[in-house]
Amino acid sequence: MRYIKVLLLVLIFFVSMLFLFQNQETLSRNMALSLNLFFIPPLKPVTFPTYFVLLAGFLLGALLAIAWLLWDKLSLAAKLMKAEWKVRDLEKKVAKYEAQISTAVATPAEAKAKFPFRKAEKVKDDVTAPDPDKNV
Repeated sequence: MRYIKVLLLVLIFFVSMLFLFQNQETLSRNMALSLNLFFIPPLKPVTFPTYFVLLAGFLLGALLAIAWLLWDKLSLAAKLMKAEWKVRDLEKKVAKYEAQISTAVATPAEAKAKFPFRKAEKVKDDVTAPDPDKNV
């Protein structure tokens, strides 16, 4: 895949160089750029060669694309970091609760004090109801 990418880049470079050499006369002509907004006075036209305008547009587009990709990568990295913090916090809570449960299983008397939300165990009476089948 890497070789295909390099081949495509070389092909694009070759075609663009061929375009520039075949259209050298047309691209060397000057192009007048001016800014005329309604709320400010019009600016004087500035002349640039056509190839300079093309290269400047390409460079500006490349810089904007890189900035957009960088912003996207940084926002995803921030989301990942927040998710990792949340996972670490939840793992600490699970470890804390596992420790509490293991101590509760080891010492049931102390568990009542630590877990007040548990229902009190019913005390079984030693007195049992008489069996109706037996005649006493």
